[in-house]
Amino acid sequence: MATLQNLRNKGPLLVIFVGIALFAFIAGDAVKLFDSHSVDTSVGSVGEKELDAMEYQQIYNEFDCFCRVSGFDVPEENRKAVIWELASNSALYNQYAEELGITITAEEMNYVLANGKSMFIRQTVSPQNPLNSSANFNMDFLAQLTQAYEEQKAAGMVDQNVATFYNCWKYMEREVTLEILRNKINALVANSTIANPAVAQKNFDLNNNVYTLNVALYPYNRMNGDSIAVSDEEIANYYKENKEFSPIFKNAEETRDIKYVVTRVVPSSTDLENLKNDMISYADTLKAGYNNYQKLVRFSRSMVPHTNILLTKELIDASAAKYVDTLEVNEVYGPVDNTINNGNKQINTYDVYMNIEKALVPDTLLVRAITIDASAGDLEAKADSLANLLNGGADFKAVASNYQATFDSLTICTSNANDVIGLFDDIDSQKDIYNAPVGQYLVTDLSVQSFNGKMIFQVIEKKGEVAAYKTLVLRREKVFSNETYNQEYDKFCKFVGSCKNLAELEEKAKQEGTYFVLPEKQVTTGAASIARVPKTGEFIDWIYNEATKLGQISDIRKCGEDDCFMAIALENINEKGDRALESEIYNGLTLKDYIKSELQGEKAIAQAIAEMDGKKVNDLKNNSKVSTYNVDKVEFKKPTNISPTMQDEAVIGAVAAKMNAGETSAPFKGTNGVYVIEVTAKNAKNGTFNATAEKNSIESQFNPNYSMGAVENTLNKLYPKVNRAYIHF
Repeated sequence: MATLQNLRNKGPLLVIFVGIALFAFIAGDAVKLFDSHSVDTSVGSVGEKELDAMEYQQIYNEFDCFCRVSGFDVPEENRKAVIWELASNSALYNQYAEELGITITAEEMNYVLANGKSMFIRQTVSPQNPLNSSANFNMDFLAQLTQAYEEQKAAGMVDQNVATFYNCWKYMEREVTLEILRNKINALVANSTIANPAVAQKNFDLNNNVYTLNVALYPYNRMNGDSIAVSDEEIANYYKENKEFSPIFKNAEETRDIKYVVTRVVPSSTDLENLKNDMISYADTLKAGYNNYQKLVRFSRSMVPHTNILLTKELIDASAAKYVDTLEVNEVYGPVDNTINNGNKQINTYDVYMNIEKALVPDTLLVRAITIDASAGDLEAKADSLANLLNGGADFKAVASNYQATFDSLTICTSNANDVIGLFDDIDSQKDIYNAPVGQYLVTDLSVQSFNGKMIFQVIEKKGEVAAYKTLVLRREKVFSNETYNQEYDKFCKFVGSCKNLAELEEKAKQEGTYFVLPEKQVTTGAASIARVPKTGEFIDWIYNEATKLGQISDIRKCGEDDCFMAIALENINEKGDRALESEIYNGLTLKDYIKSELQGEKAIAQAIAEMDGKKVNDLKNNSKVSTYNVDKVEFKKPTNISPTMQDEAVIGAVAAKMNAGETSAPFKGTNGVYVIEVTAKNAKNGTFNATAEKNSIESQFNPNYSMGAVENTLNKLYPKVNRAYIHF
């Protein structure tokens, strides 16, 4: 009962999700949530393993609890991707582990948790989460939680708080398990590479030379493949030979092609005029002498809170800071057209600025102080008594030892936000300190955050002078009115509502030219949105509903940041399996077109190789499509810089390393085109062969800390069937 009570005491953390039925989705038909058109109970597959919908939903519930307990806000449209990544990666690495005979014991898990060895745990520290409120995982709380959960489950009823914390832990356990598996498998693969003496010698020989080259380059962009004929038979053969190896030839899962029409509501000219007039009236109010600035900020619904202290230009609103030097005290400027960055987007605003006060303040102060809480009896008399005592020569440290809230030497930089904004809430206390004579103990009121009382302070030292301003900023975003919103909604509804199907929608859009019907191909059930527009996830459920017909137009939905309307139509269903040659893969491009283009490119490259074959670099200088270069300091492992305007070539050094001075290569393909190189000089670096150092150098290339991608590529080659992940919900 004590354990249960301890857990229940964490209840305030869970107030925000009272009423949520934690296991509602599990008890219900999870398949319907994600794939109402199918009776398939899987949400995807990784290799040969199907991921069950119930398991996926369980992870969803656990992730929800983790977010809520930890205070993490993950938008709903992003959760599918997060959960799918965990589910698919877990399935992938579990298959790798099974193939390699790797397991994780309970002792290993406990060691990782108890000793701070998990990167996931360290990166998700949250004061709200009792399991992970610091960098050290709370093993004691986990033990209590597990015991309480098992006891209550055996009794047939689990307390909601206990269930929530337990599910939070299960999600964390999944992440840590995946992390351990990854580390163990990566270490195994990385450390399985052993260099023998012959390989070490070869590596040294290759890297111990520097080459000077003549280079001829036939760039890909000078190869005209468009005029090269490609037969239907060649296209069919290419399709047959490549369809098993390239995802572009297959629909891994059933997808949908749609078309959509979207409109964004913007402020009308009337909206902007009305807002500007409002800002003019606020400016006039200030000009008339109105000085209840906090009230005016609230009344005007300004986006910028008023700060009742002096601030240097570095700490003032960036837009207002441009004007404070030229504005006189009590001078009002605006409305001003302005654009600010708010998060990831730009916002257009009308601003009004006013300089309330200007002053010269110290650049830096060194201060000591004692604070007395307002709860102390006879506060003012006590503060004055302490100040008099200190001014009379009493030892500061001895006096301060009787009070908790003290600082002996605090540096205040007036251009540092943390030094100023966190210390002063009121201009009077700020001026008391800024204007205080050096060496004298004074008393001022102090009201910051949760503290309210008196401060006995002494300015030990002042340095420099800097201009500071008490500035008022009134800022309103240029937004649309309800009337404009309703007008655009009515207009959009009339447009969409007058069309019975997609064909009519496209025809009407062409005729009127007001709205555009746009395509979105290969939409999967795992998609978070349509055309990356937020809050369009509900459309995904609609296009996969078995009742939705081809050409059918959806209902209009509000989306974006509640400033957009969208309607979509189902254009095509792409069945799972091989794509037909005539199927569209991107914006009018068919698979047949794609193959033709690839074959034309291959033939153009083959022609370029034939044109360069058997020729020296000097022979190719007369070819107008070939450029020649002299390149020095070429090495085996280092990418070769041909020119500042081209991507570096790694292959040139590799080819040169197999050649001797005076030799000319056969034509070979690179990143930028087809090359022929000629070695004009080959010089040794005169390095000393050290077998151990070379061996270590080779093996270190496969260290997981050096390249985790290299390890995963190795795994993909070892187990090609495992590394195929598809999502279909």
